[in-house]
Amino acid sequence: MDPRARLALVLCAGILAITLDRPATLAVYAALCAVPLLLARVDMRWWRGGLLAVLAIVWSTSLSQGLFYAEQPRVSLGNIGPLHLYREGVRHGLAQSLRLVGLSLAGLGLAVTTPADRLHAALLALRMPFGLALMAATAVRFLPEVTRELATVRRARAARGRPAWKRAPWAWLVLEVSLLRPVVARSLRRAWNLAESLDARGFDPVAPRTRRQPLQMRPLDWGVVGLALSVATAAASLRVVYILYTSETWFHPALRGVVGFVRSWM
Repeated sequence: MDPRARLALVLCAGILAITLDRPATLAVYAALCAVPLLLARVDMRWWRGGLLAVLAIVWSTSLSQGLFYAEQPRVSLGNIGPLHLYREGVRHGLAQSLRLVGLSLAGLGLAVTTPADRLHAALLALRMPFGLALMAATAVRFLPEVTRELATVRRARAARGRPAWKRAPWAWLVLEVSLLRPVVARSLRRAWNLAESLDARGFDPVAPRTRRQPLQMRPLDWGVVGLALSVATAAASLRVVYILYTSETWFHPALRGVVGFVRSWM
C-alpha cells in the first residue's frame, strides 16, 4: 500500500477517535486499528507486553475517572469509606482509554509497516517542509531501537534485584521512571551522532533529489482511502448533528432517527 494511503488511514482513525463515544463501539474501533499489526506478524512476546499495557491503561483510566467523576447525574457502584465508584465515570474512563489505545495502535501500525524512507517520501509528496518530514521519518526509524533498548534495560534490572511488583507503589513508580534514564541518554547520543553524520557528509535539505521507487497510488489504495474517508466524514457529520441537537442550537424533526442512531451506536 502506498504510504500516503497509510497516512490517510491514520488520519481517518484520528477523526473516528474524536467522534465515537460509546465504549462498545470504541472497542471495535481499537480492534480494527490493531489489524495492521496482526498482518505485520509482530512477535508474540510484544503482543503479550502490549496486552498488559492496554489492560493497565484501561483499568487505571476507568478507575480514576470512576472515583473522581463530578458530573451529574451519577450512580454509585459501591464505596470504600468516603470514596465512591461512579458508573458514569467508569464509562467515561473506558471510552477515553479506548480512544488512546486505538489511536496508538494505528500509529504503531504505521511505524511498523512503513519504511522510514517511504514515509519521508510520502510526507514530502504531501507538501510537508523537508525538515519536519525528516524529523518524522527519523523518529519512526529509531522507534524499534528505542523499544529494544527499553526491553534490554528492563531485563538487566530484573536480573539485579527483586521483582518490581513487590515494591511499594511509590517506589515502583520511581523505579519505572529511573529505567528511562539510560534510554533517553542513548537516544540523545544517537541523535547527536546522526546530526554529525549529516553535517560531515555535506547534507543540503534544499538540494534536488530523485527517488529510486517513485510513489504511485493504485486503484486499491484509492478505494481503501475513499472508503475510510467516507466513513470518517459520515461519522463526523452525524456527531455534529447530535451536538447541535444536544446544545439546543438547531434540530429538524426529520433528523430524529440520526440523533437516535448516534445516541445508541456512536
